[in-house]
Amino acid sequence: MKMTTELLIKPFKTALLLIGVMFALLGCEQAVEIPETEGAFVFPEAVTLENFELIHHGQGRYDINSTKGKWSLFFFGYTRCPDVCPTELFMMAEMMRKIEKNPSQVVQPPQVVFVSLDPQQDSPESLQQYAGFYHPSFIGVTGKQSAVDQLSKSMGVYYERVYHLNGKVLIFDPEDGVPEGLENSYLINHSSSIFLINPDGKMHAVFTTPHEPDVMIRDLAAIQGAWR
Repeated sequence: MKMTTELLIKPFKTALLLIGVMFALLGCEQAVEIPETEGAFVFPEAVTLENFELIHHGQGRYDINSTKGKWSLFFFGYTRCPDVCPTELFMMAEMMRKIEKNPSQVVQPPQVVFVSLDPQQDSPESLQQYAGFYHPSFIGVTGKQSAVDQLSKSMGVYYERVYHLNGKVLIFDPEDGVPEGLENSYLINHSSSIFLINPDGKMHAVFTTPHEPDVMIRDLAAIQGAWR
């Protein structure tokens, strides 16, 4: 167990880029054209993801096949998030509204997928209600913690649970267990990167912070236009 006195989202931009390059070098199959972008890091080769099995309220199973044939933006968080998630989801909702007003800005509007890191407290139904509050097209998915962890690790997503006790913040190693009475008294520190999955179901690019709707739209158009 280790202790800290602050809730800080750690800067992971450099780490994510290094992870992305590592993935690209470890057996990705399809080389991609690298367009000029403002805020997106495009992987030198699309990253093949292991299949995963999550749950979407109303649709049931959500897996790698659910991403095929469309461009998808994956963002990881949880419904009780006090700051990062509302900010990023509102930003993506603004992006979607701008695309809806002028669809020709991009080749294809993206599917926005909000993945809950907290299946312990986010049910598929409550998660979809939360995601849909920001934009009716948003998809909220979660599943067994092991499935969520598998997907988040494969995409280079950082997160940790932090617990409060007597005015202090505690971070526990999951293998150590959580003291009785603290099971639900946590927040989750998590990275705020947004991951782009291409129509082949492969991780194509990552958008690191800060995010701006207009910049994301221009980068999406450049990436989609260069694909194939």
